[in-house]
Amino acid sequence: MHIPAVALATVAVVSVAVITPSSAADPTVVVTQLPAQVRLVPGESVVLSLSTNRTTGYTWSTRVRGDRSAISVSKGAYQAPASANGMVGGPGTTVWSITAEKVGTARVTVVTTSPGGERGSDGVLTIIVMKG
Repeated sequence: MHIPAVALATVAVVSVAVITPSSAADPTVVVTQLPAQVRLVPGESVVLSLSTNRTTGYTWSTRVRGDRSAISVSKGAYQAPASANGMVGGPGTTVWSITAEKVGTARVTVVTTSPGGERGSDGVLTIIVMKG
């Protein structure tokens, strides 16, 4: 399977980052590279934001495994680049909001689909929902 350079650059991190919200005043964290692991309590959120270039024909989607009821995942929303500086085909981002619902561990697998319909796994975000 051929994965575009944008996708490769996005998921090239091999170590797993563990992210925890810094304070109750700002409970949302943003993940931009996979693999990653996030620890949340019910009600907290994480935003998964991955580089996307729609002109390549590749699309992102997610699959949830593990304790699927521990989290809720929004439909991915594409955001065009803030400034393309006149460049056609500049990359934007696809953003998912993931909310902790109840204690458990879920894994959000990000899947790339090629213009021909071929699928491949591009990374995993593990979410551990702990007691508040």
